[in-house]
Parts: sequence; structure tokens; C-alpha cells
Amino acid sequence: MKTSIYLLAVLGSCLALPSPPLAWEDIKGENVYIEPIANYTSDAQTGGRVIGGSEVTPNSRPYQVALFINGRSFCGGSLISQNFVLSAAHCTTSASYTDLLFGAHNVQSQESTQLRVTSTSVVNHPQYQPQTLSNDVSLISIPSPIVSNEYIQRIPLAPASAGDYTGSSAYIIGWGRISDSSSGISPVPQEVQVEVISNTVCSRTYSVIQSSTICTSGEGVVGACNGDSGGPLVANGVQIGIASFVSARGCQSGLPTGFAS
Repeated sequence: MKTSIYLLAVLGSCLALPSPPLAWEDIKGENVYIEPIANYTSDAQTGGRVIGGSEVTPNSRPYQVALFINGRSFCGGSLISQNFVLSAAHCTTSASYTDLLFGAHNVQSQESTQLRVTSTSVVNHPQYQPQTLSNDVSLISIPSPIVSNEYIQRIPLAPASAGDYTGSSAYIIGWGRISDSSSGISPVPQEVQVEVISNTVCSRTYSVIQSSTICTSGEGVVGACNGDSGGPLVANGVQIGIASFVSARGCQSGLPTGFAS
């Protein structure tokens, strides 16, 4: 599996965000919930709770980008070039503008490491299907090329020759809710180690699994949650997937998390 992207020429605008930039009580963490196959039952043990993760060392994942869409919803993203941020189409299909926050740790604070820009140009994958979440991929144009530094760096995408990552250890990273009972996104990013499982195994849980899907095991109650959508799944230092969906039974159900390849 590999994250495959078609870059298109797009335009945007660059603006400094006001202080404070957002009304936090109005921000909603985005996610798509997929109902598991009716007769599926999980053997996972509840109790762990990104879910089951721990706080990321500040600025140790310099490719991670926070996205505020239309000033109302929140998703993750990743810096893949000087000109583009990669995210999920279900996050950006209705985007009029997207505030991009680079170099951030605490997204509810103004940090000296942060760079804030606004983009009005998004390219959603032309074959994105919301019913099946096929091609749940989008590109957000950065109005002016980003200059890399200690806190802001791009992540390479998995090469086309990488093949199948089944059995690999990977990391989910994001500012999403840390439990089903959390009232909002986490102010600081969480990270959790997960195992990539085969699509054959994942299709026993969800009916929407396709060749372009990557799944990670929820065993031990680990996975993504609201607000992690669009963020990267990383293995061996490269991005292999984009957070796409979780179980409708809840983020702490112990069921797999789905990613767009």
C-alpha cells in the first residue's frame, strides 16, 4: 500500500490569523464513523485510550499540521512539500478556507514555533466517494512556499515500490479526542503505536474495505478519534496513509481504524 497523490496547480491566499485565532467552544473534531458488519464482535480488552496514546515530545513530528476548516471544524494534515499539505477529502469537501498551523504543539496557545497561514484553495481527489470513502484524499495549497526549519519539515510519502505494509508497526499522530467521553480535541498531539493489518482481516469488520484502504488493529484499544482525520499514518519514517474512519461503536471499541492509502 502507498499514499499516491496527483499534484495540481492551485492558487491560495496568505493571511495572518487574529489573536486569539478561534473560538474553541465552537471547534468540532471531524471524523467519519463506519458501522461494523452486524455479526462482528471484538475480543479487544477495554481500558486503553489520538486513543491509547501519549503526548508527543514537542515539535518532534515537524511534518504534522493542524487544520481549522471554515473556522468551525478541525482535522490533521501533513506537510509533503513546500507547496502542499496532505489531508482527507471528507475534511475539506466543504472548505471555503482552511487555516493551517505549522510547527505547533499546543494548538490552543500561541507559540514562537508556530506559523499560521490561510489557504482558500483545496483539491479533493476527483474520484472521492463519500459513501465508500474511496480516495479519501485532499491537497491544500500553501499560498507561499514553506521554508523548512527545526520545527517545520516535510515528510516523504511511501514509494510506489513499497508494497504491502501488513504486519508493520506504525504510528498514528493527532490532536483528536483521547476518549469517547472527551468533550473536544486534545490541545497537544498524541501518538500511539499500532499494527497494520491485512485488508482481508479488516473486511471482516467493515464492508467498505477496498484495495486503497489501510487498516490498523484496535487490539488493546488503540486508534484514531474525532479530530485525527486527515492526519498521517507513519511507518519507517514515511507516510503510508491518511486517517479516514473509525467504528461507529466508538473510538474505544477496540475495532480497527481505516486509512486512505
